[in-house]
Amino acid sequence: MEVESAAPDARKKGSVLIEALFAGLSSALLFALFLVLPIAGSLALAFAGVPLVRLTHRRGLTAGTGGSLLAAAVLAGLGFASGSAAEALAGASLGLAATLLPVLFTGLVRRGMAPSRGFLLLSAVGFGLLAGVLILRESAGAPPLAVEIGKAFDAMSPAAAAPSSGVDGETSARMAATFRRFKEFAQAYWLGLVGASWAIAAAISFYFGARSARPAPSAESVRFEELRLPAGVVALFVGAGAGFLLLPADLRPWAGDILIPLAALYFLTGLSIICHFARKWFRARILRAGLYALVVYFPLNVGVGLLGIFDWYADFRHRGEKAEKQP
Repeated sequence: MEVESAAPDARKKGSVLIEALFAGLSSALLFALFLVLPIAGSLALAFAGVPLVRLTHRRGLTAGTGGSLLAAAVLAGLGFASGSAAEALAGASLGLAATLLPVLFTGLVRRGMAPSRGFLLLSAVGFGLLAGVLILRESAGAPPLAVEIGKAFDAMSPAAAAPSSGVDGETSARMAATFRRFKEFAQAYWLGLVGASWAIAAAISFYFGARSARPAPSAESVRFEELRLPAGVVALFVGAGAGFLLLPADLRPWAGDILIPLAALYFLTGLSIICHFARKWFRARILRAGLYALVVYFPLNVGVGLLGIFDWYADFRHRGEKAEKQP
């Protein structure tokens, strides 16, 4: 009898081990793609945490943490094989942070934390860690990230600004001026752009990972269309916006670096409201996908962000439900 009862446990442990191995290797592969092709692989970076979040919902925090450590070990091995020990350590540390943080906050959701609160904390803690690492990197003597961003823009600028067949000189000059403004903005507010990028990547890992883990009980409660931010975040957003407009030019980037990630969070909140109603109004997935792609573009994305900002007051989803119940 003891042998018979031990067999299912052994099979279960083996299944968990195989799933953790697969999730860790998948995350390492996606993250490595970003390291090799930073621009083309940026989308892969956003999905690097998805397999491990799925694993955590299905198998628990211990399995998810083990998969994240495995991914970091694989990245370290790839770094040692292709570069220096410092590059290997940097890649492994960044990969560990990008995959372990979603796993940890998914574990808190499994223990009862509200999903929206878990996502907000994931975004804030991740941004804080990234900001600390990047600032310490410059303090250690590494080239300032603003300078590296400028070099990257300069490397792409000739292709964007050079006249080509069918493009007159005036259009080429206008393109060059636009490109230069983008470069100046990125150099001035690089930290805020990092925070906004992290918030979007964290949303993909946190919510798409939960969706792929259903019907796991904890994953059922994590739904993007129910994302809400507490009212207190609006005060921080308004304060950062006021600082961005009123502070002296040398202090303005500090306010902008807070304002930009918060704008990304409110865009995600507004998109979740649209997702909530789109699921009820549009049954065909292709129509919903077209709608989501449309609202990303300017100026519709500004309206989506405003929708998210005023949700704390209007509670659009609740009002919609009340309107549906009325005869």
